[in-house]
Amino acid sequence: MNRQQKQQFVDGLSQKFAKAQAAFIVKCQGLTVNQMQTLRFSLQTNGANLQVSKNRLSKLALKNMPGAEELHDYLKGQLAVVFADDNVTGVAKSLTTFAKTNEKLEIIAGCFESQIFTAKQVRALGNIPSREVLLAQLCGILNAPITKLVSVLDQVAKKDAQPAQETALEQV
Repeated sequence: MNRQQKQQFVDGLSQKFAKAQAAFIVKCQGLTVNQMQTLRFSLQTNGANLQVSKNRLSKLALKNMPGAEELHDYLKGQLAVVFADDNVTGVAKSLTTFAKTNEKLEIIAGCFESQIFTAKQVRALGNIPSREVLLAQLCGILNAPITKLVSVLDQVAKKDAQPAQETALEQV
């Protein structure tokens, strides 16, 4: 790569950092081509893409990004950056799941809303249930008091109806 190509690459990387809602740094050393393709495909289904770059070029791209200065400390070794455009928890879940099945992939850090996340925090973010599951749980929580009220009222109605039935039977 000549100087002009490197500058274009750094500019493109800077634009990706600025456009992305979140960025995750992963160590991909030792992954096979098939494993990388599988990872890229699973990330693309969640609206993310993976970019492998030299650490020096990544540091130059991060130079003018507010809140991303702390990521410089994590840029050591053969790394890749995963850019999440909208589904941050889905991307973190994909990375966490892939890292469980492939020990060669190591989650290093993440940056979301100008906050730096450690590998442990990224894994915790990946373990959050999906949006649909959370909405179903919320509906269940909101529905529970009403269901219990109906059950209690039904029991009271049955209790009040039993003495009236017993007195009717006694009169016969």
